[in-house]
Amino acid sequence: MDRPRLAQSVSSVLVGLGLALAPMKAYAVEGAADADRAAGIRRDQTTGDTTGKPASQTAQKPASQTARKPASRKLTTKGKRSESAKPAPTRRKGSRAARLKTGGELAHTINDSVEITPFPSHAAAARKALAQNRRDQLDDAEKAARDPGQADRWQTVLFHLRGFDSHADAEACFWRVIAYYRLGEIGRARTIRQSCEIAAKDQPVIDKEDVQSASLQPATALPELAAPGDVAPAPIPNPSAYEGDRPTRLDR
Repeated sequence: MDRPRLAQSVSSVLVGLGLALAPMKAYAVEGAADADRAAGIRRDQTTGDTTGKPASQTAQKPASQTARKPASRKLTTKGKRSESAKPAPTRRKGSRAARLKTGGELAHTINDSVEITPFPSHAAAARKALAQNRRDQLDDAEKAARDPGQADRWQTVLFHLRGFDSHADAEACFWRVIAYYRLGEIGRARTIRQSCEIAAKDQPVIDKEDVQSASLQPATALPELAAPGDVAPAPIPNPSAYEGDRPTRLDR
């Protein structure tokens, strides 16, 4: 008889406790949600997000959004580089007609009244140079022949005449024959004299030198008096300066 009453009293107690604990459970759930929201707000303030959304919504973003932003930056960077890499505008070249016109204007500034001296390769200039060189050598030979203080007089005369052909140049032949007569080499002087054409005016001078040179040599030194097999004696030179007439001048 006592058990029904005890069970009834226990059930009434349990119902009362359930009614008392229900508001507390609701308050606990609401408090947890408020705490979660407050923590999310503090995290957003730390990262700079002021949207007020929970951290679970703002922390993770779709992969498509994160991939688009770098791509747009690269495009922007490439665009800037392409603008800076553009070459500077170059100066356009003038037309061919304009360049030819400019060249024609400059050509008119040349002075046409300038006289051009021919080069040594020119035939007339070359002949003139050779003639002047010939005359200088003949003058040097005559100067050595007439100079009283000239050492080795007649060897010096022959040295100045070394480049001449006696057969082709009468003046050079004249001085060469005189030199060999003065050196006492009568045979050689007569041979050279016969091989060239000395002017008729100069023949008496050559004859006089022949007689004078023969008078200084011994009889055995003369070609016409030497016997076959005889040894020719040493020639006797005449070192005195030349005082005779000049040969006929033949300019070329």
